[in-house]
Amino acid sequence: MKSIVLLSFSLLFSVGLMAQAWEVPSNIKLEEAADYAKYENDVIKCINWLQVTPLGQQNDKRKAANAFFMLWITGSPNVTIELQGDMVPFMKSSPEMLTVFMGGWTKYALENKDFDNKVMGNMAGIEAVIDFYERNRNHFKKDKKIEKFIKMKADGKLKSFIEERV
Repeated sequence: MKSIVLLSFSLLFSVGLMAQAWEVPSNIKLEEAADYAKYENDVIKCINWLQVTPLGQQNDKRKAANAFFMLWITGSPNVTIELQGDMVPFMKSSPEMLTVFMGGWTKYALENKDFDNKVMGNMAGIEAVIDFYERNRNHFKKDKKIEKFIKMKADGKLKSFIEERV
């Protein structure tokens, strides 16, 4: 039992270190579809880094990572994110969560090569928001809209909520 706990801790720690070691690409060239494909792994690493790095740490790198992600996603020929008010009701109360939502959707689409699944894209986006909110609670006021998603997820009702609306 002790070895399982130690192994689990080691794996979690190493994932955290890998995410911390990622660097924002420089001299980015995004002119044609093939250029976007070259950066897919960097985009996934960027999303992971943004997700696990606590707010208030490495602020300059966070700004650069957000800028890289937004540059990539706005021109990506494969990943298209459809924003619906029911899925992102926190846009006014916690606007920084929009990037987290888009990151979750994008990561799902790239890792699964599932670019048209709006249900799973929204699910991944909302789950990313929940995870980020819970990791950084001390940086946010209580957001009732995100808390509602947390409760739905805990009750096993999040997916059906999404399916009814997309």
